[in-house]
Amino acid sequence: MRAWFDRLANRGVVLFVGAVVLTVVIVSLINMAISRDELERQTRTQVSTVAKMVAYELDRKLIERFGVLSEAADAMKMDATSFRQFSRLIMERQRPISHLFENIFLMDEQGRILESYPEVPGLKGADLSGRPYFQDTVAQLTPQISQPFSSLLRDLPTVVMTAPVFDHNGAMVGVLAGSIVLTSNNFLSEVSSTGVGDDGYISVVSRSGLLLVQKGYHSGIKTVNTGNAADLAGMEGFEGVTRGTSRDGELSLVAIQQLNMAPWYVSATWPLHDAMAPVNRLGEDLAWIAAIVALVLMPVAFYLSRRYLNPLMDLAEQIRERHLGVREQPVDAGGYQEIRELAGTFNQVMSDRSEVEARLRAEQQRGESILAVLHEGVVMTDTRGNIRYANPAAARFIGYADDLIGAQLFELVTFQTESQPLSAEDFLASDEIHGLDGVLGNRGGQTLDIEVTMLHVSRGEPDERLVFVIRDDSERRQQEQQLSWQATHDSLTSLLNRRAFSADLVKWLGEAGSLETPTVLMAIDLDYFKPVNDEGGHLLGDELLRQLADILRRSVRRSDMVARLGGDEFAILLPACGLDRALILAEHMRSEIESLRLAHDGRDFGVTASIGLTELSAADSSPRNAMARADEGAYAAKAQGRNQVVAIPAPEAG
Repeated sequence: MRAWFDRLANRGVVLFVGAVVLTVVIVSLINMAISRDELERQTRTQVSTVAKMVAYELDRKLIERFGVLSEAADAMKMDATSFRQFSRLIMERQRPISHLFENIFLMDEQGRILESYPEVPGLKGADLSGRPYFQDTVAQLTPQISQPFSSLLRDLPTVVMTAPVFDHNGAMVGVLAGSIVLTSNNFLSEVSSTGVGDDGYISVVSRSGLLLVQKGYHSGIKTVNTGNAADLAGMEGFEGVTRGTSRDGELSLVAIQQLNMAPWYVSATWPLHDAMAPVNRLGEDLAWIAAIVALVLMPVAFYLSRRYLNPLMDLAEQIRERHLGVREQPVDAGGYQEIRELAGTFNQVMSDRSEVEARLRAEQQRGESILAVLHEGVVMTDTRGNIRYANPAAARFIGYADDLIGAQLFELVTFQTESQPLSAEDFLASDEIHGLDGVLGNRGGQTLDIEVTMLHVSRGEPDERLVFVIRDDSERRQQEQQLSWQATHDSLTSLLNRRAFSADLVKWLGEAGSLETPTVLMAIDLDYFKPVNDEGGHLLGDELLRQLADILRRSVRRSDMVARLGGDEFAILLPACGLDRALILAEHMRSEIESLRLAHDGRDFGVTASIGLTELSAADSSPRNAMARADEGAYAAKAQGRNQVVAIPAPEAG
C-alpha cells in the first residue's frame, strides 16, 4: 500500500477524488449548517411566538378577572358592621362573576369567611388569616394572586385572587376572593392542550418554581426540575429563547415569557430532535450522494492521470541525466503547457544560477535596510540568548549604546507579563508567540509597555534562532484605559453611570443573604432643579451637578458606590452599612445639598434633595425591585414636602 501511494499518479487520483468528495461534503455541511441555522432561527421565532401568545392570553384573562374582582370590591364601600351584616346579600350580587372562578369568598378584615358562593357547608367562619395571600392583601392593600396551594375544600391545587374592600374613609373592612382550581376545566387548563411540533409542550410555572399547568400534568402541586437551566432562568425573570432540557431530559429550545399580571412565566419547550428532524434527514441524503460521487469518479480519475503524467515521467529522466552530466543540451519535454514551463524554468535556473544568487544578496540588503528604519525593534538571538542581529529600534528599547552583536539579551532586559516574568527558557520552549502584552525593563532604568512577538526559527538545526519583534504598546494601553473609564462613568460628574452602578447592585444583591450588616441602597432626586436650568442656564445647572457630586463623594466611604443615573437623579450603594448609619449619612447629605448655593447674575441658586433608602434583601428577585423601593422612598419624601429622608423597609426573605 505504501509503494502504491508513492506513485504520483495514484496520489493524484486519491487527491482528485478526495478533493471532489471533500468539496461535496463541505458544500453539504455548509448547506446543512445554513439550513440548521435558518431552521433554528425559524424554530426560535415559532416557539417564542407560541410562548408570547399563551402569555398574552393568560395575562388578558387574569386582567379580566382582576378587573372584575376589583370593580366588585370597589362597589362594596360600607362600614365594617354593615359589611358583616349584609354579607349574604353582597355575595348574592356576585353571581354574575361566578363563572370566572370555581368559588367566591367574602372575608372580614380578620380573615374569617363570611360567605361563599357556591355555598360550601361548614366553611363559614373558617379562619384564613394565616394564608399568605390574605396577609399580602392586608399588608399591601392591593389585589393579589397567590402561589399554588392545596385548598380547604377538596385538597386540589388552587390559586386565589383577592381584592381588598374599603369603607368610605379608606379603611379596609374585608376581602373579596375568587379561587381557580388548576386541574378544573378553565382558562389555565386550556394551556395543557397546546403543543409545539410533535413532542413540544407548554408549561405555566410560578416564579417560586411551582408547576401550575403542563401538558400531561393533571393533579398535585409539583416543583419544576431545578437542574433545568431554562427553568432557573425563568424563575430569575429571564425572557427570550434559550437552550434547556425537556421533562424527559432531552436537549430542547425553550422560550420563556414572563406574565405581567402574576409572578408566573410561560415556557414553550420543543425538543431539538423534533425541531431539527428535517435537517437530520437532509444529512443522511447528502452522505449517500458523496459516496456515489466517489465511486463514479475513481475509474475516470485513474485513466486521466495515467495519460497526463507520461510526459512528466520523461522530463524527470532528462533532468536526472542533466544532473549526472550525461546530457549536455537543455531538457526538452512534450506534454501540456505546465510541463513545458517546468522544463523551461529548470533550464533557466541552471543557466542563470549566478544571477539568482546576486539577486538574493540584493534582497537581503534590501531587507536589512527596511528593518533599519522600522519603529519596531527586531532582535535575533541564538539558543543561548546571544544577539546575532538587532536593528536601531531594538537598541532604543534595550537602552544599550554599544554594539549589541554578541551581547546577552536576557542580561540586558527583562520581560514581565501580568502573571509572571519570562525567562530565556520560556521562549525556547515555544515555537512562536504572537502579540504578547508585557513590560520590558532595561539597563537604563526604563520600564516600557510593549507587545512582543517571537518566532522560533530552524528548531533543532545548527542555525536555530529566536527572532523577537518588540513594539511600543503604551499609547494603545492608555487609550484602552481611557475608553474603559468612559464606558463606566458619567462625563459631567465623573461618577459611575447607570450601567456600572447596575452591575454593582446585582453583585451586592447576590450577597444580601450572607451579610450580617445589610447593604443599603439610596435614591436621591433633586428638588427644584428645573428652575436652575431654566433661569440660570444649563452651564450653571452643570456646575451645580458637579459640586453636588463632590458633596456625595466626600460624604461616603471609599468602598461605597456613587452614581448619576441621569438628569438630576443620583444613587448610592452602601455595602454592609446598616439602615441606622445610612439614615444619619443621608441626613448629612441632605443638609449639605440644602446648604449648597451658587451665585449667578446677582441671584443665588440652589436645590434640595428628596432621599429614599432601603436595605437590600435576599427576597429581592431583581435589582429592579430594590431600586423601586428606594425610588418609592424618594417619591414619599417629595410627597411629604420635599427636602426629606424616607426609609422603606425591605421585604422579609420567604
